[in-house]
This record gives sequence, structure tokens and C-alpha cells, in this order.
Amino acid sequence: MIGLSLKIIEEIEKETPFVLATILSHTGSTPRTSGSRMMVRSDGTIEGTIGGGLVEARVMEACAGMMDKAASAVMDFTLDQELKAGMDMICGGSLTVWLRSFVPPFSPGLEAVFYGVRDFEASGKAGLMVTRITGGIPEDPFLVDPAGPLPLLPKALAADMEDGKFRGPAPVRQVYGLEQFMIEPFAARETLYIFGAGHVGYELGQMASRVGFSTVVIDDREAFANPERFPHASQVLVVPDFATCFENLAVDGRSYIVILTRGHLHDQEVLEQSLATDAAYIGMIGSRKKRDQIYGNLMAKGISASRLEEIHSPIGTKIQAETPAEIAVSILGELICERACLGQTAGKK
Repeated sequence: MIGLSLKIIEEIEKETPFVLATILSHTGSTPRTSGSRMMVRSDGTIEGTIGGGLVEARVMEACAGMMDKAASAVMDFTLDQELKAGMDMICGGSLTVWLRSFVPPFSPGLEAVFYGVRDFEASGKAGLMVTRITGGIPEDPFLVDPAGPLPLLPKALAADMEDGKFRGPAPVRQVYGLEQFMIEPFAARETLYIFGAGHVGYELGQMASRVGFSTVVIDDREAFANPERFPHASQVLVVPDFATCFENLAVDGRSYIVILTRGHLHDQEVLEQSLATDAAYIGMIGSRKKRDQIYGNLMAKGISASRLEEIHSPIGTKIQAETPAEIAVSILGELICERACLGQTAGKK
């Protein structure tokens, strides 16, 4: 949502009305999932998408009629034959979409809220954006930091927040007494650690930020690893050598590790350290021959074959990639797939 937040801020600064459309829930086959967002401007242009087709067109029509006053509306869609045809879909499903209009004059704190959302997500922190709706009229949203003090809220809502009820990725509509609350979580971003800032690392670093990864690039060559070369990276680190490159790295279960160094020895050093972490994904570039040689060396050092089987090597999806950019696309495709599978597993817990 970082890019969308900046677009929202632009509309606030211009004092022009806009409407946010957010998918609250979905079942079956739908073009986008819960939490997907779209901003509709007063001139009919949009940022983001909730899936395209007739559903998006109908939502845009509804948004056009909400530009005169602050309002909130919920629309339900069942993907019947007409709507499915408009989205070129075969299977059916249903969507619930929340529309919320913002109309000037804007309050002084509204811009700060969306700057806050941008900063939360850019830093990788999880948080909540909460909108109170009373009598059908939405108030300005406010931010909640789960790690900080809670604002004045109904006791039941505060208790639910403290219990972590809203940690999932999807927005939640809650009713407490006579008030309705829309609670939109923005999850901590997954961190992608790219070891090796060469040609493939460069291409992967440019692409990864566009699909929501917080990227950390690590290399022992400052000429390759520098902020000018990786302007979208959260961090660019130059290490003395790869033998101790995990010092001060906060690798956890939301971390993804891609090993792309310039040599077999460095790859082995990084892989060995990676195996001591809880990273959600570890992938290493190279041929099967190179992989088997490194695996043999690590098994001789006591690492089990079953642990090595969890590594993605050769890395990437099989798309006959040859150029650095194509290899990066292959790797990113595998990362996106693994992230989706991890999210589905977490959602079932």
C-alpha cells in the first residue's frame, strides 16, 4: 500500500475528493483477495485495482456518486455469468467491497494518517488503520501500533486488539454497541536478503520492492553494494567477508534468503549460516553439479541431508531463463509462490 498511500496524500494536498474501495471478504474464485484496494479520483481515474472487469466498473460508478460528502457503503457481488464474463473468469465466487469517501475540507490530521501508514509499511512494522462509523458517517481513520498504547476505544474492541484478533491480512468489520469499526491491518513486510550484488542481484533488487518485499542487499564489494545502485532497498550492507555476513541480521520466519554470490566458496559460507536460521525460504543459484558439491561439503560438516532438501537449488521457476533479468524473474516467481503458500498456512492457524 506504500505507493497507494503516496497517491492518497497527493489528493489530500490538492484538496480534491476521492473514494477508497477495499475488498473486505472474498469466497471462491475472485480476481483479487481480501485487503486489495483501489482509489477512485473525482475525475474517474484510479490507482490500484480490485480486479478489473464489471465488478470494478460498477464500484467506480458507485464511487462517482460519493464525491459530494463523507460516506461509507458496503457492496456485495456474486460472480454470476455476466460478471464472470466481464472478468474473463470460469469459476464463480463472491466479493464484499467497502467504499469510503474523503471529501474536502480535510482535517489537519488526515494527511498525517496516510504518511503514518507509509512509514509503518516502509519500516516493515505491522499496524492497524481503524475507522469509526457512527450513524453511517465515517470519521477520519486513525492508526494503532500493536506495540504501543491503545487509543480510547470501546473496551471490547481494545480487548480484541490486545488479544491479537486482527493480526490476519484481511480487513474486519466489527460492531460494538451502536458503533461500527472498519479495521484494516497492514502486516509486517517480508524481508528479502539478497547475498550478492552482481548482475542477477541487481535485477532482483529492482523487482522485489515492486511486489512488496523489504529488501536487504549484502556484498563484500562496495562498488556493487551501494545505495545509488539499489535505491529501493531498505538496506545495503558491505561486509568484510561472507564468513560472518549474518552478524547483526534479524533473520526470522518472515525472512527470505537468496544466495547469488560470485563464487562457490562464498555461496557455501552463506548457505551454511542460512541453515542455522528460521528463514521461510532459502534459495541458492547454480547448477546441480555445484549444488551437489556444496551439499556434500556441508554434510561432511554434520548438516543433515533432510535439512538440505529444504533448500531451493537450482533456484527459481523453470522458465528457460538466461539473462540476468530473466533469472531474476524466475527467482521472484518462486518467492511470490512461497510467500503465498506461507500466507495460506498462517491463515489456517
